[in-house]
Amino acid sequence: MNDMKAVKNLLYRIGAEAVNEVKELAPIGKGDGKSYRGGNLKKDIQVFDDNIDNLEVSIGNSKLAPYAKFVHCGTKPHKIQAKNKRALKTPFGVRKSVKHPGTKAQPYLEDGLKKYMSSGGLDRALNDTAHEIKDEFIDALKKSLKNATIK
Repeated sequence: MNDMKAVKNLLYRIGAEAVNEVKELAPIGKGDGKSYRGGNLKKDIQVFDDNIDNLEVSIGNSKLAPYAKFVHCGTKPHKIQAKNKRALKTPFGVRKSVKHPGTKAQPYLEDGLKKYMSSGGLDRALNDTAHEIKDEFIDALKKSLKNATIK
């Protein structure tokens, strides 16, 4: 294993372990029991390793949960206006628009990463990788010395 491969493996490991922590903290919606079932946000959390060659790893939700940013960051109070239909069906009757009170932020990504860091997960990953690199270096050195000739 070369050093860059070890670093890439380390980054992916950190991402995967952080995802596990994040999934524990991600909120689960109630769903309506028909078209939407709760838990899609949690199921969609993943490691994005498409930039690992630049020594970056990201975790988060894909386009399968486009509402994830609103759950994570929350929303301000806002007006919802009927667009394609003439009216919106609400528990209070049919309306052309409604005032949404906004939603409280649930920063499950940040909280999961903090939990991963504070639980010692990062330290374990770094130490394991250091031991792997050390063992490979020692093996390569022994092999090199075994094949060396004295002149």
